[in-house]
Order: sequence, then C-alpha cells, then structure tokens
Amino acid sequence: MLKINYSKKFDKNEYYKSISKKYFHIEKNELLKANIINHTKSTITLEEIFNYFKNNKIGDFDTIFQNISFKCLTIGNFKTLQKIKKQIGKKDNKYLKFTFNYTDLQTKKIKPFFEDNLDISTCYYCNIDFVNIYNTRSGKKNKFTLDHYYDKATYPYLALSLYNLIPSCYTCNSKLKGNEEFKNLAPSSQKYDFHQKVKFKLFLDCTCKNLHVQSKDDIEIPLKENYSNEFKDYIAKLHLDDRYRVHKDIVFEMLQKAELYPDSRLKELQDLTGIPFQQIKKDIFNLIDEDADLSKKPFSKLIKDISEELGLSK
Repeated sequence: MLKINYSKKFDKNEYYKSISKKYFHIEKNELLKANIINHTKSTITLEEIFNYFKNNKIGDFDTIFQNISFKCLTIGNFKTLQKIKKQIGKKDNKYLKFTFNYTDLQTKKIKPFFEDNLDISTCYYCNIDFVNIYNTRSGKKNKFTLDHYYDKATYPYLALSLYNLIPSCYTCNSKLKGNEEFKNLAPSSQKYDFHQKVKFKLFLDCTCKNLHVQSKDDIEIPLKENYSNEFKDYIAKLHLDDRYRVHKDIVFEMLQKAELYPDSRLKELQDLTGIPFQQIKKDIFNLIDEDADLSKKPFSKLIKDISEELGLSK
C-alpha cells in the first residue's frame, strides 16, 4: 500500500558487511567440515562460503550463480532481484538453505539493522497497524515482522536480500500473505505506485443527501484502481476492503465534521482566533500534508484519499 522511503541514513553497505562477515567454525558444522577443504583458517565467513561453493562447484553454485555475486544478492535493489529471480527460478538444496539461512541471522543481524536504519511506524502493506520500534531497559524492541516478498522457501537464495524484506504487521505477513506471490512490485521498489494508482472512494447510501449521513452503515469506502487491475490481486489477498470496512467510523466522523464545520464556520473561527484558515481546517479534520510520509500514522492513506474526495485538502 505504501512505498518504503529509505532515508540517507539507510546504509545498505552496512547491511552487506554485517551479513557477509557472519562467521562459522568449520569443525563445528558437519556440512562445512565435509566440504571445506584446506581452508587457511578454522573459521570462515558467509561470503567466503558462498564463493567457495561457487568456485568448487558445490551445490550447483557455479551454474546457479554464474554472474551473480554475494553482494548483489544481498543488497541489489528490487529491480535487480527481479532479474535474478527470473534468471535462476525455483531452486532448492541443502547448500542454498545453509548459505541463505534467514533464521540464523534474523535476531542478531537483520532485525537490528532495520531497527537502527529505518524509521518504521506502520505496516507498509496495510497502513492499519502500528509496527513501531520502542526502547526498554533491556534494549530496543519492535512490533514488526519482516515479510519475504519473494517467499524464502521457494526462492531461498533471496532470503537475505535486503530489498526483499518488507516491514509488516503479523496479520498481513503470517495470517494473510504467507508464501503467496504477488504479481506487482514490492513496496521496496523505486517504482512502487500503489498510492498513486489506487484510491479509497466514498460511496453513500441513496438516502443520504448533501453528505448528511445518519450512520456509518450508510458508507462504503472500497479501494478503486485507476485504468488498470494491477493491484487487484494484492487488495484481495490482504483483505484490504474487508479490513477497512471495520474502520468506517473514521470516515463517518469526517463527514460529521464536514457538516458541522462548513467553510463559513471555519472563517468565523479564523476571525475569532487569528489562526490561519488552513491550519484550523487541518486541526479539525486531521488533514495530512501533501508531502507527508503516510507510513508514519495508521489510516493516513484513507484519511488523505477521503479528504481529497470531500474537497477538504484544498
């Protein structure tokens, strides 16, 4: 639903270094002990394992990753991941699972990187739930899960790929999406345009006149896509229309305020308080700035889209 805005502090090279330098004791691991021969040290890093398997034709790494480096797999952008996925397809063997073991790195390497480098507030898939990071006496805690946009069981070689990891809520990730593969771009893509193409639309019961609404049951707020059905599958699989239907009270409140505070009333308040007209309108209707990051608050997209429908954002 919302594009991930990677800030300047989001250092992908730091992620690459953290993952690539994860080390293993060769003698303590049966798979490494059986395959790594004449290594100069008793330990070996993850990137060294990848290169060793590739150079020594172990696990078909030489054919699977012909022109692909560990760095490219780890921090290549989403467009690069699409190309890699198309080139390799579905592959699975014990060497791939070992090298790209997400579970082994999740707690100590991957999640801490997201905590330190991305200002996460709400789920990028639904914008309904807070998934923010908070501090405790024992350190940072978080409420987000990391969804593998391309399922790690189907494409294990993308399990550690930075731009394949989408901060999301438990409902979207585990209950609804699971290992489903969406046909459209991921929120991590530079070209992700759900917000531009898909809008919440306001439909009122035929008995409602001049936006006078008696109940939230008189309201429907479906997501409608302009000129294509690119995100139809995405909306359906994440049950977005059904989940937002539960929160129609947000729009009902906006409609009630619109009736109570027409422009004439807002101008009166401006004259009384000296507060600019637009600021009064923004405060009353909780309007969202044009250039605001919608991921910062739940329901931001809903509020912004309906505000535009009602002409409140002008």
